[in-house]
Order: sequence, then structure tokens, then C-alpha cells
Amino acid sequence: MSPASLIKESTTATAAAVKKLKQDIMSGALAPDSQLKMRELKSRYGIGASPMREALAQLAAEGFVHQRAQKGFRVPPVSIEELNDITKTRQFVEGEAIRLAIQNASVEWEEEIVASYHVLERAIILMKNGEKERDYFEERHHRFHRALIATCPLESMRNFCDELYIRKTRYRRLLGGYGFTAKEVIAEHRELMNAVLSRKIARAQETIREHIAITNDVIAEVLHAKEQGRLAPRPERNKKKKTGRKAA
Repeated sequence: MSPASLIKESTTATAAAVKKLKQDIMSGALAPDSQLKMRELKSRYGIGASPMREALAQLAAEGFVHQRAQKGFRVPPVSIEELNDITKTRQFVEGEAIRLAIQNASVEWEEEIVASYHVLERAIILMKNGEKERDYFEERHHRFHRALIATCPLESMRNFCDELYIRKTRYRRLLGGYGFTAKEVIAEHRELMNAVLSRKIARAQETIREHIAITNDVIAEVLHAKEQGRLAPRPERNKKKKTGRKAA
């Protein structure tokens, strides 16, 4: 095999390892704060040590794994503090991205939002059927949130929104939707779509920030309950609106 072929094969293996590791970290298949042992990873994924090390280094740079001197790699732990940090940052950044998206709105942008919403609606209904459907929902959900800010002209801001979304998704996947009905989830995303399509910046920003805050409150309560060894109460998705409390 030529040197060029070897490099291509190694690059492909590294990319495959990154994808598989990221999926298993996001889904919780690799538990939070667990050690990532090279021998176990090679056996689990059928990928050699060299591309696996490259994949771990790449994921460490992206924040998906933690690297400790002389102690190797670990899956990052979860905490209410980090969750709150991600949420507040996402509220600020995504709110600004939506403002810029509305200021640069187009008919094509609106069409993509509506199309992605309808596919998401179907994915929400199917989600209860199993893990495969859950993965499909996550893909469609991410597409919907990307569509909302697609006309934001700042690529770095859009990429940062992506990063924050993915980090938040890990918490949602680990702790589950926790009792929300499909009807409730559909209604909330329809409201978010309509708020953005109204092109009223203040309304759209308040709606996206409230959407992010509600999810944060629910996940934080479930995480806190798990830490105390008890069950969390069933959440009320519209609790903030009923009390008139604004999102942070």
C-alpha cells in the first residue's frame, strides 16, 4: 500500500472513530466521568490504536472528552453548573443569531423553517418507538434549530450555536424528555416557528430564550433528583407562561 493510501486509510479510520465516540458520549452509552481505556475502545469499535488516539485528541480539543496528564481520557461529567452555563450562553448567542437572521430574512429561509418544522413534527410523533427513532428526532430537531438562524450572516456565530446545541443535547439524551407529551413538544416548536416567522425580533428572541430555559429547568430538576436518589416530579412545559416568569 502506498504512503498516500495509508494516510487516507488512517484519516478515514480517525473520522469513523470520532463519529462513533461522539454518538456514544451523546447518548450515554459511554457513561459520564467514565475512563476511556484504549484496549476497550479498540475492541468496541474495531479501530486501531493510532486513529483512536487521534480521534480522542480531536474530541478533547472540541470538549467532548477530558484529557488528564498521566491519566488518559475520560468522558466529561455532567453537572447542574455546566448545564446552567451552557443554557445562559446559548440563550444569549442564539437570541442574537435569530435577530440577525430576521434582519436578513428571505422567502427561501421561511420555506426551510416551515419544511424542517413539518419533518420535526413527524419525528416527535415517532420518537416513542425506540432508540433509532430518537436518533432521527435529534437529527430533525437540530435541522429545525439550524433553519431558524440560517440567514444569520456570521458563520462563527452559527457554528457556536451548533456547538452549544450539541453540548446541551448530551444532557437531554442522558436524562430523557422526562414526561413531555408529543402534543406539548409539537405545540412548543410550532410557537417558536411562528414567533420567528412573524419577523418581530423581540417576540422571537423572548420565545427562543424561554424555550431554552424551560428545557434547562426540567433537566436540572431531573439531575438534582438523581443526585438525591429520588424521582423528579413531572414537568409542566408551560410553567413559565402560567406564572408570567421571564426566561433568564
